[in-house]
Order: sequence, then C-alpha cells, then structure tokens
Amino acid sequence: MPLRDFTAKIFLGRSREIETLKSLASQAASGDAQSIVLLGKRGFGKTELLKHLYSEMFNGAGDAVPFLYTVKASFASVENFSKDYFSSFILQYMAFSNYYPSLFNTGNSTLEELRDIADKSDASWASDFISRFFHVLEMKDPIRLFSYAISSPYKSYRFTGKPVVVLIDDFQNIRKISEISASNQDQDLWMCFENYLNIRYVPHIIAGLQTDLHKMFFEATSFGEHLESINLSGLGREDAFLLFTNLCAQYGVACDAGLKKYIDLFSGNPFYIKSFIQTARHAIRSLTEENFWDLYLQEITKGKIYTHWTSVLKAYVPLFQHRKPVLNVLYHLAVYNGADVYEKLPDLLSLQREKLDSIINKLHSAGTVDMGFSTIEFTDDKMLADIVRGLYYREILRETSEKTREIITEGRKAGTKLPQPAAFEFKIPADQRAESAAVQSFEHIADYFQLSPDTIGKLQVSLADLFAGVLADGGISEDSYGLKFFLKDRTFILEIITSRQGLALTDDHSRRIRAHVDDIKIEEIMQGAKIILFKKLKDTFAPAS
Repeated sequence: MPLRDFTAKIFLGRSREIETLKSLASQAASGDAQSIVLLGKRGFGKTELLKHLYSEMFNGAGDAVPFLYTVKASFASVENFSKDYFSSFILQYMAFSNYYPSLFNTGNSTLEELRDIADKSDASWASDFISRFFHVLEMKDPIRLFSYAISSPYKSYRFTGKPVVVLIDDFQNIRKISEISASNQDQDLWMCFENYLNIRYVPHIIAGLQTDLHKMFFEATSFGEHLESINLSGLGREDAFLLFTNLCAQYGVACDAGLKKYIDLFSGNPFYIKSFIQTARHAIRSLTEENFWDLYLQEITKGKIYTHWTSVLKAYVPLFQHRKPVLNVLYHLAVYNGADVYEKLPDLLSLQREKLDSIINKLHSAGTVDMGFSTIEFTDDKMLADIVRGLYYREILRETSEKTREIITEGRKAGTKLPQPAAFEFKIPADQRAESAAVQSFEHIADYFQLSPDTIGKLQVSLADLFAGVLADGGISEDSYGLKFFLKDRTFILEIITSRQGLALTDDHSRRIRAHVDDIKIEEIMQGAKIILFKKLKDTFAPAS
C-alpha cells in the first residue's frame, strides 16, 4: 500500500485530537514527549485517527519520523512479528527520509532489498541495523529478537539524532502472540515495551480494544501510570450527521434532511454510519424516513453491523451451549439497564452468581457492558441494544421477523424525536415603528433557527407587507402586537396577535403575501385575531453532480 495515500477521504470531528497528537513530534524533538494510550469503543475511529495522524506527519515537514504499525492477530510466532515490525520500521524511516523515492509508492520491500538500498544511500546505520537483526535472528532466541525489533525506533534515534513517533494499532494482539510462543517465559514478552514507552525522544501512541488495554496497562501492570490517556468519544450530533450526508453525497444517494432526528441511533459511531450508507447505496437512490427503517432493520438483523457484533460475541463465547444464557443476560441488561438489574439477574434467569459473574466478564471483555467500580451497565450503544433485542425476540421468544420489526421500529420512532426548539414570544409597541421592530426581531430569531438567507428574505418581505399593508390599514387603536416564532415539522411558523376583531385580507394583500409564504391564515380569538404565516423548509437535497 502506498505510504502517502491510505486514509479515508471523509474524516470529521477529530481535529482537536489530531492537533494534540501532532504536537508529540515537536515535543519529541525537545525530549519532552510522553507516550499515550488511545482508548475508545469499537468503531469509534481509533484506526482512522492514527492513519490520518500518520499521513499528516509523514507528508509534512515534521520534527520527528512517524512510524505506523498494526499488530496482526494472524502472526503465528514471535519471530514472524519481530521480522514484520522491524522491516516495517526500516522501510517507513527510509521512505520518510526520501532515501529511495519508489518506497513512497510500493510500501513493501524485503530486508535484503532495504539493506541494498541503504548501502547505495547515505544510510549506513540502516544497513548495519539490518545486518545485526539477521545475526540475532540466527540465535533462535525469541526474547532477544523481540527486544531488538521493538527497540529499533529508539536505536535509530541514538544513531541519527532524529526523534521518532511510534503509532501502534491493535496493540492487544501482541499479548496473543506472546501467549502462543512455545516457551512459558515468553508469555509476558509484550511487557518489554515498558523499557521504551518512557523514552521522551521516542513517544509511543498505543491504540486497540479498550477493555484489553485497560487490563494490560492498568490492571495487569502499572504501565498506565506513566502514560497519558486520551479517551476517544463518539462523534457529536452535528459531525455525525455531516458524515452521514457527506457519505450519501459520495455514493450518489439523495438524503432526506429530516433523518437528522434519527442520527443519535448511531451513537456517534463512524463505523455504524459508514456501514449503513454502504448498505443504502446498493439498495436505493433516495433515502427517506420510510425506507430508512427498512435499511435499519436490515442492518441490525443481517447486515454488516449485525455480522460484526455476532462475530465478536462468538469469539468471546465460543461454546455454543453458553450462548443462550449469555444472550439472556445481555438482553436483560440492555432492556432493563440500571444499577439494580445485576442483583436481580440470578433469580430472574435462574443463574448461579458464579456463572453470572463469568458471563459478565466475557461481555465486558467483548465491549458490550461497562463496569464501573461497583456498577454494571449495558454500554451506551442503541444499535447494539437493538441487535440484542432482535436476537432475543427471534432466538429466545421465537417471534416472527414482522413482529420483531414492529417492536423495534415503533419503539425507536417514539424514542428518537429531537426536542423542538424553543418558541420565541414577545410583544412590540403598536406604533409606526412596529414594522421595523418585527422585521429586526425576526432577523435575530431566524439566525438562531439557522434559516437559509432565501427563507429569511421571503419571510421579512411577508412581515413587512403584513404590518405596512394590513395592520397599519385603519382599524381601532391598540397598545401592542403579540409575536410568536417557532419551528414545527419542518415548517417555520410566525404568529401575530392583534386586538382587532373581524380582521380579513383583501385579495391583493393575500396574493402579495402568499407569493412569499406557503400559507396564511387568520383565526378569531378572544383577544381579537391571530394571523399565522407558514413557510415550509426544504427537507431534501441531492448530491452535487
């Protein structure tokens, strides 16, 4: 894979984290950097964040050499990992230093090829490093080989004086590599990293599964005391919807803007949003509220997100006979989430406390439940909760697919409506300045509701016509007008209350005002009359061609 171009084109909501992590390069140059553990739930974008950080550091004139490495779960030995880690570092260092331009495009070379390149370039230190690595490899000593590989960024700094920022993703897989080693003494090999996490000229950014990293750095060891911790949260509502709409545009799917009220279903998870839109692109050309629920049910019952979570649960609960009690526990935690649910589960499900604790530990490791100091709760993830509910209805209660759909969608439709923005109500004097006061007040309120300039202009013209042509056109004197502005069901509504009785519009006034709004009504009320202007807001858009 080319080193210069391997990040997603749409990357939103992480500018603060990127800037914080980029500063490690300058801090490393002054010997004041601190290693970081990057925590976050599955799908929150830790991997993509590291890729974008690496891309910015690699393609910029940085103060430090960036090295990005993902620990593969497929490694069968310490030797395989050590060779891959070491060769990846040498390749990226030489590519960054521009010793051999084609490395930018290939992103792959053997150690022999890299040594040949180093011999032909001003990189004798790299050639020497590779020769020494081959020598250690011949010793058949896994601990020494592992230590030599992971120390290479630090050793390069000692030889060249150039600091290095090491970015390691899926770090928890290192522990698995250690566990499959033939010798028992190798099981804690990953702890050798402690020697290099405290070197301030070579800071490490460690990312991976949150529960595993917690256990490795904060429970099994005290490494975490020496690391800075960054918790990656889900995207905020605005960034999540922007990602949603941008992906729709990228894939040529027209999108109903009213779907924003359902964006919280994705819990700010970029993986969920991307997977959902990828499903949509193969099924429809226009995403509406009606077909949104068809796609949502598809994703949580058989789609990519469903497959992801059932695969995770199977990995943590490999024995088939254990899965039904696990699903029972997971469902009750998801539906009856609360501090006292855990205490009631043994009686509710006829489970021994010891068995329940074993299940809870597995679910915690899988990232489906959160454990505080003295609390156990289902993780804050609406889609996962619906996946669990769907599994429970089908496999425990034996409900039909239609019944499952009805239960889930009706519950979600009722529970995901966004709160309506506040209505603005006030009075203005009924004098010659009323028209100006009404128009100026509306301008500030329209800004709060983020109305488009075109909509604002048309409503201002309508207000001006109403005050100048209707309310100022004779009639009894009054002290003030009551104004109310609010948004309801994608329609902006303006109400003007006057004490006049029997108020009516002439055909000319009605025609002029209706040219700018969708409707105008006059209702008789006890105080006089209420004039109501309706302006529908555009609720769909299509991707730019």
